[in-house]
Amino acid sequence: MEIKIRAVSRILILFLMAFDSHADENKTPPPLGNFALPSSQQPGPLVGFGQNTLDKNKSQFFIFADDYVGVNQHSIDLIPGILYGITDNLSIFLNAPYAASYQSGPNKSTGFEDASAQLEYAFFNHSTTDFVDQATVVAGVTAPTGSIHKNPSTGVGSPSYFLGTTFNRTYQNWFVFASPGATLTTAKNGTKFGNRYLYQFGFGRNIRNTKSWLFAWMAEFDGTYSQKNREQGLIDPDSGGNIVYVTPSLWASTKDFIFQFGVGFPMTQHFYGNQTRQNYLLAANIGWNLY
Repeated sequence: MEIKIRAVSRILILFLMAFDSHADENKTPPPLGNFALPSSQQPGPLVGFGQNTLDKNKSQFFIFADDYVGVNQHSIDLIPGILYGITDNLSIFLNAPYAASYQSGPNKSTGFEDASAQLEYAFFNHSTTDFVDQATVVAGVTAPTGSIHKNPSTGVGSPSYFLGTTFNRTYQNWFVFASPGATLTTAKNGTKFGNRYLYQFGFGRNIRNTKSWLFAWMAEFDGTYSQKNREQGLIDPDSGGNIVYVTPSLWASTKDFIFQFGVGFPMTQHFYGNQTRQNYLLAANIGWNLY
């Protein structure tokens, strides 16, 4: 699984870098379409990770909300976050998620989830008169501020670590991105949630621009493969599996404001053992530039 994800990502990056190689290098596209606003205000993924870079000393405040709905279960998250540009190519993203409403059958819970800090470094930037490329590496750590004892749990009970990479290409009208990654969990008292491997891809198009606003649509394909959990050293047979969501969304932004909303549906889902199926997800993101 990991080898296939890396191979697909490399092929996509090489293909996009080769495409339109006739364009003039060391130049920038005209300020039209997707380029009418700064890069931080240009369209990006809603559900997928990464592509969160800012200029040095700039900051943004976000409120992200989602609702994953399945058979006799749902999970509603509210995630405030602060994004800060350490340098022009290195940013840090701090998030403090809150479980507004978790339900699994008759069991319900609320409370703080595991907080996270994520660094993203843009190691490759390439600009021509036709398009802009960027590739980043993402590394993060999650603190066990949630609760493993609640049912449903709002945390994994121990620190976890994230590592991934992203690539995006933006044209005046179109854009495309890909982002493989992995969340690696740790064990505590014989309990360990399974590692998760992410494989994500998306594309979209500028709809129109007004004097102040940029509007776009996009479609994301977000896959997650989860290993089985261990409880008191024993493998839980009713855990782990694979699911892929397709999530169309709408984007609107100004030089200071971002709004995005989407609805996702499982393209495929295969879970181990006895687990309930997912039906759909709702997601929204609001962001403001801070000066």
